[in-house]
Amino acid sequence: MKFTALTLCLFIAGLAHAQTTSINDIPSDTKEGTTIQITKGTTSERDFDIVSSTADISGDASPLTKGARDQWKKACAEWKTEIKDLNKENQLLALNCGAPVCKKEDNGTTCTSSGSYQLKVRIRK
Repeated sequence: MKFTALTLCLFIAGLAHAQTTSINDIPSDTKEGTTIQITKGTTSERDFDIVSSTADISGDASPLTKGARDQWKKACAEWKTEIKDLNKENQLLALNCGAPVCKKEDNGTTCTSSGSYQLKVRIRK
């Protein structure tokens, strides 16, 4: 029993030692620096990149806050339709008008927001 346990411990220690990596043989005194990358299997290069952006959405002025919010909703719907029409290659991932902020001005109340969207852009063919 002791012999089996000792053999098993030596076997496990041998496996642990076989998986260590030494970087002593790599010169690291270059001006550019040294990058070490350890990967398993094949490397996969990305074909797409995710791009995030924002746009300002503003509705027409209205004498009442409710009317200004309705105008903002129309502007938001138009902006979404415009972005979706430009989405020829199914690149659009997320589309959000954001929350409106209404401000009273001389000619009425105007609601604005910052809309955001994410696109999947091809970087390799």
